[in-house]
Amino acid sequence: MFQGMEYVLAVYQAQSFSKAADKLYISQPSLSANIKRIERRLGHTIFDRSTIPLKVTDFGEEYIRQALRIQQVEEDFDYFRYQYDNLEWGQLTLGGTSLFAAMILPKLMAKFNQAYPKIQLELREENSRHLIDWLHAGTIDLLLDNTPLDDSVFDHLQYATESILLAVPADFSVNQEVKDYQLPLSVIKANDQQIFDWPALPLEALEGLPFVFLKEDNDTGQRARAICHDQAFDPQITYRVDQQLTAYNISVSGMAISFIGDQLIVNNFDHDRLVYYRLASPAAQRPINFYWRKDRYLTRVTQAFLDKVQEDLSKNS
Repeated sequence: MFQGMEYVLAVYQAQSFSKAADKLYISQPSLSANIKRIERRLGHTIFDRSTIPLKVTDFGEEYIRQALRIQQVEEDFDYFRYQYDNLEWGQLTLGGTSLFAAMILPKLMAKFNQAYPKIQLELREENSRHLIDWLHAGTIDLLLDNTPLDDSVFDHLQYATESILLAVPADFSVNQEVKDYQLPLSVIKANDQQIFDWPALPLEALEGLPFVFLKEDNDTGQRARAICHDQAFDPQITYRVDQQLTAYNISVSGMAISFIGDQLIVNNFDHDRLVYYRLASPAAQRPINFYWRKDRYLTRVTQAFLDKVQEDLSKNS
């Protein structure tokens, strides 16, 4: 019904067919023919051609009022599209456990914000189980986690490969007995393959010492149990906790040995009250991935964030 309204609006604003034709870069007869075609389609005249200057009819006044509203909507949408195309509009909700929410995601968010300051970023922190539920429901757009998720449901970008280490309180006397196995901080922070050149500590050396384990539904907890099973080692579990940072802090306090991911150390959570050891087990290696739903539309903002992460990974490789 409003097809060709740009001709009508041009004549209305110029109050002249000839001036409007000049503005539209078409001939006056062509413009007049277009206006008459619109009027025939509507069944009413828009302009009263008997007056000078040109006036609009009662019907034309309402047509033009609605056409101006449509024109404003189109202009608003064009501006939105410009902002969207240039990443000046949008939002992104990221999810992570307390570990990743504290040590990795804020750094990545800061870099993204520097590149795209008008994008609204939100960070949700919870345990892995709740975060996976949120990702299913669409409450969060991306999840950073070390828990393996179903490849048929989720797509992913690998952010890092993590080694699970032992963190032993420095005042435990066993450290003197196994000092040849101690991992220097420099080797851990290098975050590369040289860590595998270091000898792995046999768990039997820690017989009878207190351990803090993450609970069975946690990936680190599951892997710690698998590592012990591989070596037929029965740990003396004194504490069971939900979060890796909690286990780590229990070790820092000198109460128990913990299994931790090396990304804690890589991201400067190291502590001089702990001694670190490598573990020999397939379960001691795992990927850290960004996950998103395969069946959901990947927004331009989400893709830009993943591209930025990939760019940073390429620079650091």
